[in-house]
Amino acid sequence: MVIYEQEVEVKIGACIRPDNWAFGSRLITSDWDKAEFRLPRPNAFPGDPIPSLAVNVVITGRTFQRREGDYWCRVRIEFVGDGEPSEFSGGWMLRE
Repeated sequence: MVIYEQEVEVKIGACIRPDNWAFGSRLITSDWDKAEFRLPRPNAFPGDPIPSLAVNVVITGRTFQRREGDYWCRVRIEFVGDGEPSEFSGGWMLRE
């Protein structure tokens, strides 16, 4: 995706902030074929049985928007269901 003549892509290390989350997290690798990434839960504690969530992320925005002193673009996040339907959320990705 190109936004303001800048190539923008979702990749490992991208900061993603789902709508209604107080903080964003950086994407990490996934070893599951149904999810391209894992999104660490910012409120996970050491030893948490679910420290990260399986996700797929697609850029939906066509512009950057200034939020909290940085530039962000809109994304669609699929929280991949394991034996259940996936759930979807809007969110933001930090411009890097």
